[in-house]
Amino acid sequence: MSAVHRHTLNIVWRVLAALAVLFSCGAALALGPADGNQPVTVFWFAGLGGASALGGWLAWNSISSSRLRDQLSLIDTAFRCVDIAVVGLDDRSHIFFANAAAARLAGIEQAELTGLDFGKAFPLHSAADGSPVLLDQLQATCGESSPAVRAVLRDSADNEHVLDISCACEDSGRRQVSFLAMEDVSVPHGISLELFWQANHDALTTLVNRRGFEDQLRKAIEVGGEPDKQHTLLFMDLDRFKLINDSGGHAAGDEFLRQIAAVLRARVRTTDVLARMGGDEFAVLLRACPVEQALRIANAIRMDVSNFRFVWREKVFHVGASIGLVVLSDQTVSAEEAMEQADAACYAAKEAGRDQIRVYHAKAASHQPRADMNIVETIHDAIERNGFRLFRQRIAGLDEATSKSRHFELLLRMIDRDGKLVPPMVFIPSAERHNMMQAIDRWVIANALPAIRRECEAAPDSLPVFDINLSAESINDSRFPQFVREQIALHRVPAEVICFEITETLAVANLTKAADLIRELKGLGLRFALDDFGAGMCSFAYLKHLPVDYVKIDGAFVRDMFAEPMNLEVVSAINNIAHSLGMKTIAEFVETEGALNRLREMGVDYAQGHAVGRPFYFS
Repeated sequence: MSAVHRHTLNIVWRVLAALAVLFSCGAALALGPADGNQPVTVFWFAGLGGASALGGWLAWNSISSSRLRDQLSLIDTAFRCVDIAVVGLDDRSHIFFANAAAARLAGIEQAELTGLDFGKAFPLHSAADGSPVLLDQLQATCGESSPAVRAVLRDSADNEHVLDISCACEDSGRRQVSFLAMEDVSVPHGISLELFWQANHDALTTLVNRRGFEDQLRKAIEVGGEPDKQHTLLFMDLDRFKLINDSGGHAAGDEFLRQIAAVLRARVRTTDVLARMGGDEFAVLLRACPVEQALRIANAIRMDVSNFRFVWREKVFHVGASIGLVVLSDQTVSAEEAMEQADAACYAAKEAGRDQIRVYHAKAASHQPRADMNIVETIHDAIERNGFRLFRQRIAGLDEATSKSRHFELLLRMIDRDGKLVPPMVFIPSAERHNMMQAIDRWVIANALPAIRRECEAAPDSLPVFDINLSAESINDSRFPQFVREQIALHRVPAEVICFEITETLAVANLTKAADLIRELKGLGLRFALDDFGAGMCSFAYLKHLPVDYVKIDGAFVRDMFAEPMNLEVVSAINNIAHSLGMKTIAEFVETEGALNRLREMGVDYAQGHAVGRPFYFS
């Protein structure tokens, strides 16, 4: 509105106020008392007073409105040359004043801002966590000593403006007015925003990092949730990730982590917080999620990870996920305590055999060995004092030619300091993490060969075959073949009675070194078996590059042959292709007589499992 228009309007208001006063006086004279009647006199003076009051109010309102408009005009003029957005708000949160900078910030014409609700014109969010910033929060900071509130405003072009907002409030009678000054600090704040993002996010996967996650976890614990919708924490550790790093280097490991992060991101809800905690560890904060639903989500994550296949330079890898679950109840004291509980549950999942989910229970956790280093110390102690025990399990021939053969797999167990038997699923993961598998492999070979020699001497006309498992560390160790030669010579064991087992995923991940090792040791007369074949879903073409003697069909297919028709077809396909390459087949996890008969009908050469024989002590 121009100054000429405002001046014209002021004159009109004053003329109307003067006419109202003259009209009231004229009406009083025309209707005045002619005969001294008292009631008429009262009416006359009351009418004169009321009309005068009305005229006075109109005149005063005209003058006050004129003064207010003049004041706002002066304010607008004062802030026109300042690039700070200033808005005035009434007690209903409606804008009665906005300068040009405020209009530009809101993307609305300056005249159209008047009368709008502040929250609709300026939808603000916290720069720290993205939560909405309400007008009440800004007005609560009124005062000279109060610091500015930092908020983010996204404009119509989807650009973010970082604002420092200060507030001044004034009570005027029954009404409160507020003035907000909003300084756009996006340009100078850009670098600090980037540093803030970097401080709270993982650069490799772009997920929240440990620091950002623990901050969100603290807030969730402080706020809490409804009893039936308490927050839930998942902590997961990827199984067999080290194999990817060892065979493909850190470039392969980094690419795998980026891809698996995308898999996890697709599974969690938008309200949840997904984070990479470091290395191959991830965590999820499931907001307002009861334990039953959390278990379903955790199992879906576990299956997604298990079904994921990572391809790197013609090699195929698959991993698993061990997951610990904690319900954040009122008794949860801190984020640190919650993380410790989740880590304990995850550790229990690994102890149970990996690719598992465990829910944290305080009583159970108090009896579990919490520190991984305890297991490592026990392994060191077992190596030094011969604290391992070897068991053997029969591998039975399924036709007349092989039914009388003596074929066994050696299985390793550990005796802890209390004399209790420790299964491999408990200590092998720790040994792999701390690069101790090579020492264990060498212990097994050095201690198995004397017992194997006694078996050979007991029946020289029917030599047995003993399968010994090898780790990735031994495959990649250039000194390992020489160690084997020395042990065979030392214990005078026929080389053909030793069969080294290498898992399919391990062999494919180290294809060149595995093939070289197989050829070198087969030259001495040793045999080789490809274990868990089918688990990695690798191409059968890899078999041509691995001159093994036996292909062990993964037990997951054998165990569910009758429940899943597809598994039956997989077992048949592996058996036929292995035979076409001149290799013998061994079916693992044969648990029933029915499965044994079906395998015999399919032409599988050997079977291993409880239907054939359970493990028993060897050495």
